[in-house]
Amino acid sequence: TDSGLYTCTATNTMGNTSLHYSLHVQVPTQVLINNGESQVMAIANDSLSIRCHATGVPMPQLRWLKDGRPLDTGDGVVVSEDGGTLHIAHVGLSHGGVYICQGSSWAGESQAEVQVLVQVPPNIEPNVVDLAVLENSTVSLQCLATRVPALDITWYKGSEQLVSSPGRTLSRDGKRLEILSARLPDAGSYRCV
Repeated sequence: TDSGLYTCTATNTMGNTSLHYSLHVQVPTQVLINNGESQVMAIANDSLSIRCHATGVPMPQLRWLKDGRPLDTGDGVVVSEDGGTLHIAHVGLSHGGVYICQGSSWAGESQAEVQVLVQVPPNIEPNVVDLAVLENSTVSLQCLATRVPALDITWYKGSEQLVSSPGRTLSRDGKRLEILSARLPDAGSYRCV
């Protein structure tokens, strides 16, 4: 590098004199999160680590923000001593958002961000429902499935995949199957997946 001590010396028959310069070359701060990823998928209840790599001279100080505000290191969020790694022991829905790593030094500031998307495994409650209905009555079967992001729901009677048809309708989100006039052939085992 060009950093160092520089000396200018003037000499003549009367003697010499010197002037010393100490040069410190500063390199602007650059920050990179997870090798430049813009999104990270996290699974609920798993752990997650986000790495922030900073370069510059002098070495920048790092700080984290979430959704534009200083990061709250409660709720299982830990930042390493050097600030370069953010770790979440048990990811929850509240951990989703935009994380920003800011690096700053005398040579300037830089930041990088990554969006954390939290996925929740599917869950259907209850697992089994026993239902008795009168012939010719309307039956509505609910599939109370939850997951983030939203999931596609498919209905089956036995091994046959069901679709909307005369006398049988499926709601747009797939969470409800309605049999308009139940008859004996409609009896059986229904499941939503």
